[in-house]
Order: sequence, then C-alpha cells, then structure tokens
Amino acid sequence: MRYPKLVAAMFFFAACTDVSSTNIRTGGMTARIRVTAVGNGTTNASATINVGSSLTDFVELQSTDTLKATVGTSSQVMAESKVLGAISYLTSFTGQDAAGTQYTIALQRGASDTSAPSSTCTLPQPFTITAPASSGTNFSRGTQDITVTYTGSGQPEPLAWTATGDCIQAASASISADTGSFIITKGTLRAANSADGGSAESCQVTVSVTRDRAGTLDPAYGGGSTVCSQARTFTITSAP
Repeated sequence: MRYPKLVAAMFFFAACTDVSSTNIRTGGMTARIRVTAVGNGTTNASATINVGSSLTDFVELQSTDTLKATVGTSSQVMAESKVLGAISYLTSFTGQDAAGTQYTIALQRGASDTSAPSSTCTLPQPFTITAPASSGTNFSRGTQDITVTYTGSGQPEPLAWTATGDCIQAASASISADTGSFIITKGTLRAANSADGGSAESCQVTVSVTRDRAGTLDPAYGGGSTVCSQARTFTITSAP
C-alpha cells in the first residue's frame, strides 16, 4: 500500500480554496485551458481558473459567469467538477477531432466585469500508437527498453510521454524527434519508494503520449495558456 502518495494528495486538496468569481476580476484570473482528442472520436475540453499565480486557489463560476466551448456550430456550457476543493470545468464533443479543427473556450461574464470570449486553439495531426511488445508478459524496469512506434510522424509540434502506476514513481519526458518511434530506456521507470514495498512489485502502468499545439489565450485574463492536443494511451506490465 502506498500511503505516502495518498497523504501528499490529501495535503494538496486540504490546502485548496474556492473563491467566487463574483469577487475576482477577469484580469486577476489565470486560465489553463486544454482540448484533447483521445483517438476514439471523442474530444474533451477542460479548463481550470485560478486566482492569480496560485495553484490552490480555484475560481468557482457563480451568478451569470459561465464557460462555454464551441467547435463549428456546436456550443456547450462546460460543467463544474469539484474534487475536494479543486475545481475544473469540462465538456466533450464527438466527431470533431480532425487535424486543424478549431475550438473556442469563452468565459462569459455579466455586466460587472469583462468577458474573455476568444481563447482558441486548433487540433494537431493525429497519430496511432502500436503497443510495444516485450520478450515475455512483463517489462523489467531494470533490464528492458520499451520501444514505442506510431504513425503520423514528422510534425512540428512537440511530443511527450508520461507513465503512471501503483508500483512506480510517476515519470515523464519529452520526445526529442518526431520520427515515428521512441524508446523508454531501461532504468527510466523506477520502483515506488522501497519503504512501502514497491521495489518488489509488478503492476499495470499507463503510458500517455501527447502531441500539443499551443493556442491563443484571450488577453482579458491575467495569464495562463490554451493548448489543443492529440493524446493516445497504452498499458504495459512493469516488473522488478
């Protein structure tokens, strides 16, 4: 059992504060907006709004304040999701995941302050992952490379991968060249803290590969980012 990870998460969420949007001007908000096509026809739009540069003070949209996502002629109000004080806004679209598809995320406010209607981005080129194969059923963390191949290479946007699982420390890295393959070299995935038994365990590890294209954040915000992404995932079994 990995209590340290759970305790760290509990401390983070315990520190979160929710602030009503009616008390914050748009220029005092930092918006982090991401639109992600996941490869099955679904595209997820998400946004978090924080107070200034804080990562733990979340803005909760109240009164007439809303976030709306638009693609083509389809618009949807983004629904609030609150997990132990951490607030995000979410919605999903189907069949709108082709390269170059533009999404707009609009913060609509009442007469009391300025709206931010024009945060936009366009989806980058999609790709398809070929799940890696090992010599057996498991990948040894210390002795086996993980070779990943994919279609749709040769694009200008950066690629990166992340790996998460119960028996490993979370890992991530950028992919230096978009050539159609990359290697997660042996030793890159490390066992979870040996004090909780992770070094001797095997587990399912989820690897996510993303291609990000930066968009344009509405200038009414005080800061933040808008990103459109293609993301694909696969799972492996990670072993000592």
